[in-house]
Amino acid sequence: MLKIYYYFIYNKLGGTTMKCYVCAKQGVDKDAVAICIVCGMGLCLGHAFKEELLVKDVIDWGFGEERIEYPHTLPRFICAECKLAREQRIRVTKGKSQT
Repeated sequence: MLKIYYYFIYNKLGGTTMKCYVCAKQGVDKDAVAICIVCGMGLCLGHAFKEELLVKDVIDWGFGEERIEYPHTLPRFICAECKLAREQRIRVTKGKSQT
């Protein structure tokens, strides 16, 4: 309720909402619903990619390590350009480990 109230007050005072950067470059006016976690670009539903990050832990008990993978994941949003750069890095890293 407070969010909606703030939104209307802010817009009446002349404020605007964040727009999708990719859509703005194409001349389309769409509100952003997410922000890329890497570059900070505002993204609409059509340009946001949602990824789930595994939550892992390593506990050293003194006589060995225990690796824990938790059942809940952390959601994160990423733009197409950062996703491409990240996948490129993963491919290069995997290529080196295979040789």
